[in-house]
Amino acid sequence: MEEDESQKVFDATPRKLQQAREKGDVAKSQDVATAFVLIASAAVFLGLGGWMAARLVADMRVFFEQPEALAVDGGALQRLAFDISLKTAILLGAAFAAMSVAALAGHLVQAGMLFTTEKMKPKIDKISPIAGFKRLFGGEALIQFLKTVVKVTILGIVCWLILAPHWREAEALVRIEPVALLPVAMEILAQLLFLLLIVVALVAAADFAIQRFHWLKRNKMSKQEMKDEYRQTEGDPHVKAKLRQIRMERGRQRMMAEVPTATVVITNPTHYAVALRYEPGEDAAPVCVAKGVDRVALKIREVATEHEVAIVEDPPLARALFASVDIEDPIPVEHYAAVAKIIGVILSVAARRKSRQPLPLPTARTSPGPLGQTGAVP
Repeated sequence: MEEDESQKVFDATPRKLQQAREKGDVAKSQDVATAFVLIASAAVFLGLGGWMAARLVADMRVFFEQPEALAVDGGALQRLAFDISLKTAILLGAAFAAMSVAALAGHLVQAGMLFTTEKMKPKIDKISPIAGFKRLFGGEALIQFLKTVVKVTILGIVCWLILAPHWREAEALVRIEPVALLPVAMEILAQLLFLLLIVVALVAAADFAIQRFHWLKRNKMSKQEMKDEYRQTEGDPHVKAKLRQIRMERGRQRMMAEVPTATVVITNPTHYAVALRYEPGEDAAPVCVAKGVDRVALKIREVATEHEVAIVEDPPLARALFASVDIEDPIPVEHYAAVAKIIGVILSVAARRKSRQPLPLPTARTSPGPLGQTGAVP
């Protein structure tokens, strides 16, 4: 069931915004690209305009000063027209190239490098007359119309503020020579372009902020969407709990498999159990191979009893070891003395038991007898 827009009150997560970006939904203002193009055009006009005009005049001078000298036979006129067109295209091509790069930069600044096919997929609402009518006369279209009116009004006011002081000079400017008129026109045009570009840049920045606000609002999430995304990214809590239980069970099984290798199990007497292994010459310090409380502690005692591992009841030491040592880690230094006494007794008892075992019968060895005969020597 599709949720009501009023339920989407949470800000979009980075993952939701990334998904929107992958679909081509980004915060983008056309005014920013327009501002970049106008700035590039003004830079080309003010920086290279004089040089480009001089080049065009030099190429066109022959048409005005010596038109009778132009050859029109044998394809000369076509070659001349081609030459003039090529030079003009090269001059104007630099300006168009600068504007194209500026337009591309205006889009990259807003959305970065992005390629998606989502916008090219056919959609029913794009060919639906009702949807098209809503796009033309809906609330968003009205907002765009009002923004355009405001921008045109602001630009008109700026133009009036720049041109009004020179209005009285217009009649006098008509009578002066074109050579003298050009510097005055260039000064007025430069002032006009400078202020217009400032206004266009401010309007573009404001429009981008508005577009970003609408983009974030459009991608707001409901509580259910937040939960669904959490499940997708972090996993279902029930599944995670089951996996955690399986990992704990497998870890417990591996731990129980290490209990028969222990030297001693220290208990409290049933609530805590810590199994320690110490092999003289191999282990620098006793190592914890298993530990547990309550049912796990009882299981450790059972496995230790089955494999004849010594069990020692020392409640304070059992609690201290359980809290301070991890499985497969050596015991802390502060417990060396207490554990050493217990393991020392166990090892000494084991040594005495081993010494009481009957010695194996000596094996008879042979020795050469007289005349090369062999006999058994006790």
